[in-house]
Amino acid sequence: MKRSLLALWAALGLQMLLVVGCAKDSGTDPQDETAPANVTNEQSARLELAKGDEFVKNDEITIADQDLQPMDYGTFGKVDASITPLRWGRFVTKVVVVAQDTVFQGDSISVVHVHKDITGVLKIKARNEAGDTVEINKPFTDQSDRNIVFKRLDRNPKRFWLNWIPVATSLVAGGSTNDIIAITELQMVSKNDSVTITDPLTYYLRYKWVRWYNRGNKTVPEFFGGDPVTLRVTLVSSAADTDIVALRVGFNFLQRKRVRMTLVSQTLLPNGNYERVFETQWFVHFHPGFFHVAVDALTKATLFDDTAPYSVSWWGIPYRLY
Repeated sequence: MKRSLLALWAALGLQMLLVVGCAKDSGTDPQDETAPANVTNEQSARLELAKGDEFVKNDEITIADQDLQPMDYGTFGKVDASITPLRWGRFVTKVVVVAQDTVFQGDSISVVHVHKDITGVLKIKARNEAGDTVEINKPFTDQSDRNIVFKRLDRNPKRFWLNWIPVATSLVAGGSTNDIIAITELQMVSKNDSVTITDPLTYYLRYKWVRWYNRGNKTVPEFFGGDPVTLRVTLVSSAADTDIVALRVGFNFLQRKRVRMTLVSQTLLPNGNYERVFETQWFVHFHPGFFHVAVDALTKATLFDDTAPYSVSWWGIPYRLY
């Protein structure tokens, strides 16, 4: 056994010497590395890192569809609208990302705000009052926001683009620019944890796999394939008709799902708006990586009325799957 261990260490040592020797022969020096494109100082390095964060890169994928999906959300009572939707899908055509520093905590912590303008078309295949099948197109522009926390690792002036690292993220909050519908609370319960969020942009989930930061509200949820997860969402809507709420999961470009959330309570508020609570259970997929599970709330008129405005609100919770 000792001889085997000695042989292993000797082989590793020889490999390291060969790597060092090759670097010397090639004349390369880590200090001579050049900064990535568009990176000229520490600030621009943070902004590019924020836009390239694994979670930031896929939040809009979660709320986008790949094709028209069936209208399988059950019945909604009397329909006082000009169309009856059969299938629908939200298709993203353009995403513009803007990142900017917003907060500094001393000289070692920075918060970068990431804003996205997400444009596309909501397509609805429906039956009109005459019984004909028609397709309705509603162009939309969603806006989404999230914050990324960065921590300083070094003060190297030659490799300044490596001086900061992302260590935590807020949730992502998105939706249409009107205020007809708005999510106000999201609760997620798994077999190992529970989180309740009322302000998605100030609730921070730290990256446990980065060991230089132990603050934030909780660790990014980490699941195993097949784990059951319950999600409950509270929203406020000015629409009298019951809203349509779905849980969305998009773990790659090949497969995205949306699951109906069930209305469990409704309260008429003093100001005439409605507070509604929806809930569903979801079983985690088996594809490892960095993802979002999103709650996507739409007014009924968004789908059932061809002249009504596109009105949605959605929040995304980042999670990691082993």
